[in-house]
Formats: sequence, C-alpha cells, structure tokens
Amino acid sequence: MSDLINSASLRLREIIMDALGVLVAEQEIPAVPLPSFNIEIPADKSHGDFAANTAMVCAKALKMPPRKIAELICDKLSLEGTIFEKAEVAGPGFLNFFLSRKWFSDVVKNVLDEGGDYGKTQLGKGKKVLVEFVSANPTGPMHIGNARGGAIGDCLASVLQWAGYHAEREFYVNDAGNQIEKFGKSLELRYMQLCSDKGQELIAQYKDDTDKLCSVIYEGSGEDGEFAMPEDVYLGTDIIEHAKNFYDINGKAMENVSGEERRKALVDYALPINIAGLERDLKKYRIVYDNWFRESTVHEKNETKLVVDKLMEAGKAY
Repeated sequence: MSDLINSASLRLREIIMDALGVLVAEQEIPAVPLPSFNIEIPADKSHGDFAANTAMVCAKALKMPPRKIAELICDKLSLEGTIFEKAEVAGPGFLNFFLSRKWFSDVVKNVLDEGGDYGKTQLGKGKKVLVEFVSANPTGPMHIGNARGGAIGDCLASVLQWAGYHAEREFYVNDAGNQIEKFGKSLELRYMQLCSDKGQELIAQYKDDTDKLCSVIYEGSGEDGEFAMPEDVYLGTDIIEHAKNFYDINGKAMENVSGEERRKALVDYALPINIAGLERDLKKYRIVYDNWFRESTVHEKNETKLVVDKLMEAGKAY
C-alpha cells in the first residue's frame, strides 16, 4: 500500500510540474527558479486524497497571489489517463486532488493478487536482526510483565520479517551467576527441611496431598516458624514443590553430601524443568524462539573475559 501511495505522490508531482511548464511556455508565469513544494494526505478526506502547497510556496517567486497561481495551475492540469479524477482549488491557494475509482480498484486487486504476502516489503534487504525478548529469570515461573514483553517482542520480530529483514527470536537463559546460586541455596534449604524430623512428620502426614504439604511448609517460612527462611532466598511454593519432587526421587540420599554437590544436583534437576515450563507457557500464545541461548555457555568458553581483555587492551575500559 505504501508503494502505491508513494507512486501516486510522485506521479502527482510530475503532473503539477508539467502544468507549471505549460504556464511558463505560454508566458502566464515568469521563468524563474521555484522552491520545492509538499504533497501530503489531508487529515480531512473532504479536502481530497492528496493536497499540494505549490501555489503557497511559489507566491513570492512569482510575485502573484497564491489563489491566482493555484487557479492557473488547476486550469493547465492534464489528468486524462492518470489515476486522478479531478482537482480543486481550496482556501488561500491549496490544490486538492481526488483519486479515480480505478486507483481504488487497483488497490483491491493488488491485495487479492498478493494474498498472504500483501504488505511485505524488501526494506531490510535480508539484513540479519537479533530480537532478544522476555528472557525471564529461569529460577521461577513467569509473571504478567513477561507476557507483555513476549507479545511486544514477537510482534516486533514479525514486523521486521515483513519489512524484509532476517529476524531471529532469541531467549537469553540466565542459567549462571548470582540468581542461580540463590536458586541452589533456596532448593537446598527446602530439601534439608524435608529431610529433618519435622519434615519427615509432615511428609507422612500429607503423603496424599502435596499441595497441602507445600502450603504448610510455606506458612512456616516466617521469622518464628519451624521452617524459617533467610531473606536472601526464593520463598515461592514452586521451590518447595521442586524440593519435594526431588525428594520423592532421591529420598534422603543427598542429605549428607557436601553442600556444593547437593546444590548442583538440585539445580541440575529443577532448572531444566523451569526452562521447559517457560517454553511451554510461551508456546501457549504462539511464541516460538529460533534460539534458546544459555549464559553458562559464555562462561564455559571464557568469552566474557576475552571481551573484557580486548576492551582493556584498547583502552576502552578500566
């Protein structure tokens, strides 16, 4: 559609320039350099489909009233065989142009001919664009802000694709760093609570009601509770559920190993489940990524240090 409008605007400029040429040839206006004029689409459709301020901007150069110039131009316009049906002079000297029905029928035909490709352009010329969006922390479920980010990011990628870019969608998985250490600590505390005498009593009491078990443990997470938790951990019931499911599989087997080994085992178990949950939830409203990029791979290849070293060597960092 934008191509058709641009084409119509260019054609209209040629028509106006031809009319000015005729006026100069017939010596109705002097042969002097004329300033550039604008062609735009009026906000009020009663003023036509296109409007030109030619007469307004040429008044000083031609030393004539704008209205008079507009009337002279309008009289010499040759619209036969063009996409324009008529032209009118409005106000102090605006030129208003009305498209013919053929132009509108051509637009409809263009829509039908292009079908599902209607509206696509090659503006991007295949240039690669990486759109990274949502990238929610994989240590827990997503929230409504992530849902909004998902819709915006996916729509942006689609618009870029329709504009001729090679757009790729990426989810950056923060599976390394402080949040993962906090995740592991949180899981470890909940697991050790389940391995405690009180935890064993609750497991026996609520063996057929995991939701109730998690609720009781969660309610005891306050300062004075049996299962009090420090402030620097994740307190959601999803952490308790992961710990309980891990316990159901492994029992108390990880109770007496080192804290590092225990946390690694818990994170290795829970993190893939969370990431799969993120992917599943995003697919519910048709968001599919080309790449799930894990932060841990950057650290494994020592790429962060390499970048920092290069910046330091170039004097771009300190």
